[in-house]
Amino acid sequence: MLIVATAIQTIVDAEREAAKVLDEAKAEAEKIVREAEARAQKVYAEAYERAISDAEREAAELRRGAEEDAKREANTTLQRAEKQIGAIQEMARRNLEIAVKVVLEEILSGS
Repeated sequence: MLIVATAIQTIVDAEREAAKVLDEAKAEAEKIVREAEARAQKVYAEAYERAISDAEREAAELRRGAEEDAKREANTTLQRAEKQIGAIQEMARRNLEIAVKVVLEEILSGS
């Protein structure tokens, strides 16, 4: 009977130890899952912030490029307009000289 009681006690102790090991394993597994979730959230947040930062930087570069292109185009258009103004002013001067000559010839010829 003592042998049976000892065997039963050994089995009970082994089951208790197994339950303890199982509980510890479950607790460790839950801890690992929580840590993994926390790391995953951190990685996601960092990737999100990096993506936002990259997008903002790219948008700023595009905006700068567009502004530079617009300034170049505006300068080119302004230069063309200044040349056209100069040509129009020159034609106006010539037409004025021609008109003055015609008027003087009319006056001098007595007509």
